[in-house]
Amino acid sequence: MRRCSLCLAVLAAVTGALSGSAKSDVQRRPIVVDSAKFGRLPPGWRAFQNDFGFLTRRGASAGSYALSWSYVPNSLGWAPQMPNGGIAVSVLLLRRSPGRVRINLCRSTPHLRDSPKIRRLPLQLPNVTSDRLEGAPNVREYRIFGRMDESYNVDLRVDINSVHPTRTVLRRAESVVRHIHFPNWPRPKHR
Repeated sequence: MRRCSLCLAVLAAVTGALSGSAKSDVQRRPIVVDSAKFGRLPPGWRAFQNDFGFLTRRGASAGSYALSWSYVPNSLGWAPQMPNGGIAVSVLLLRRSPGRVRINLCRSTPHLRDSPKIRRLPLQLPNVTSDRLEGAPNVREYRIFGRMDESYNVDLRVDINSVHPTRTVLRRAESVVRHIHFPNWPRPKHR
């Protein structure tokens, strides 16, 4: 309900600004794009998945995350509060140009070298990783980068606060990743 109210308020503000503008004869509604959603979470987990973005010629982005512990959002984020054995799954969907390249990103997403096309769902975590959460050497980070058709690039990270995660912990994280639902983003020809 809160998200709906926020969307309506933003939509009203944008529509009002456009209707008062002498620059455009045609009013355009903002195109809202959703974040990834977590389909099934283990008991005690919390999902933060109400983010959304607006698709423009410069692209869009939307993020979501799920945590295995009780967390109240604050200005520092979840990382400083991560308990031993805690698991965080974060998903960023983005349609952005690398560097200073300027192209119209309404219809497609850039094909990045490190983000090959995702050919099969559900996603699977890599078996091993040498990556760590930035600033936290004891927190292992499993990463998946890929492109979902022409909709967006996916930056998925699973952080586990353990130098040697157990099989049980890894299976729990894998289960959360397998049940992520990826939205369809629109691909208008002109905007």
